[in-house]
Amino acid sequence: MTRRTRSLPLALLAAGALLSAGSVALAHTRSQSFSTWDVHGADVTAVFSVNAVEATRLATGSESAPDLDALLRAHLASRLRVSRGTALCSVAEPQTLMARPGLLRVEQHFRCAESGPLRITDDAFFDLVPSHIHMARVRIGDDSAFELLFSESRRERTVGAEIAGPGAGATFGSWVRLGIEHIAAGADHIAFLLALLLLCRRLRDVAWLVTGFTLGHSATLTLAVLGVVKPNVPVVEALIGFTIALVAAENVAARTSGVRLNVAVGAAAGLCALALLRLTTGIGLPATTSLGLAVFALAFLPLAANVDEALRWRPLLTLLFGLVHGFGFASVLMEVGLPAGRLASALIGFNLGVEIGQLVIVGVLWSVGTWLARRFAAEGAQRLAVDMLSAFLCGLGLFWFVQRSFGT
Repeated sequence: MTRRTRSLPLALLAAGALLSAGSVALAHTRSQSFSTWDVHGADVTAVFSVNAVEATRLATGSESAPDLDALLRAHLASRLRVSRGTALCSVAEPQTLMARPGLLRVEQHFRCAESGPLRITDDAFFDLVPSHIHMARVRIGDDSAFELLFSESRRERTVGAEIAGPGAGATFGSWVRLGIEHIAAGADHIAFLLALLLLCRRLRDVAWLVTGFTLGHSATLTLAVLGVVKPNVPVVEALIGFTIALVAAENVAARTSGVRLNVAVGAAAGLCALALLRLTTGIGLPATTSLGLAVFALAFLPLAANVDEALRWRPLLTLLFGLVHGFGFASVLMEVGLPAGRLASALIGFNLGVEIGQLVIVGVLWSVGTWLARRFAAEGAQRLAVDMLSAFLCGLGLFWFVQRSFGT
């Protein structure tokens, strides 16, 4: 190991501290929501969808079991507005709709003036999470639907007969930007990259890891969006937490002799306990999922006899876990429900944005690490940084895994 790379973990430790400040405090990862809008003359119908975990941001903390549907209805009632011309559209009381587990849906009906451009204002969640992204799919009459992106800096969009259509919607550049913002705001994906980088010694190691992750998540992102496979989104989100915890645990196992089997057995025992809990109470991940993860942990963790062995297996591990993260990336495009005519552009642009964001994150971490390596070269400091950050990332991954397994 060269002096320039010995202290890369010190830089990663600083990055981990920043990550924890944002992610642990919020106990959430990417912040996003979706909506569909149908405009027929003076009648406008909006259906707003958001993950239940995301809606917990609306709770005050004083309620032991908050009614998330009621909280979301109240939040949208004052923050989702439509106007036509100079007149604000009247709105009926928001209504909760049936949705798949882990998702909340609210429908709102607006009554507007008969003609003129329609202005949609969305202030939902942006004051709570400035990085929040909202994707709206709009259909005016019998015309083709188009997509609009809302962000903290762009909460208002105008559509109408004169400007409706693809030009008013999300362009290729918008999809690229959404991909960048998606991974930049995804604390879990960043945590996974951090865990992977901790054992890297050379740029060649980094290149192999990035390649494996790219191939993995690109494959499942494409398959999910095309409808070839239909992932269970809550389970996928829990598995992302598991990938972080397992890679971080492997970092410790590879650097500490005699603990590999103990770590593997401990992980498998905990996962078997989750399976038993599901079988007896009906809550948590499917029992087959927990048991499958237990077998994987028992089979894989003992392979990390040392750092060299761990690095040898890392590209394959990154490829496999990239498949899981790809399903997580796909949740954005899956919820939007893009038509086939615009699917290719959105898929390519979004995936390109994810890659750009990923390379920027990895590049910054590596550059800062090599800069710090000129000042810190002690082997003891390097080992302490790896162990501390691995422990932190393992705990964070376990927290997300358990939190998402029980839908809290």
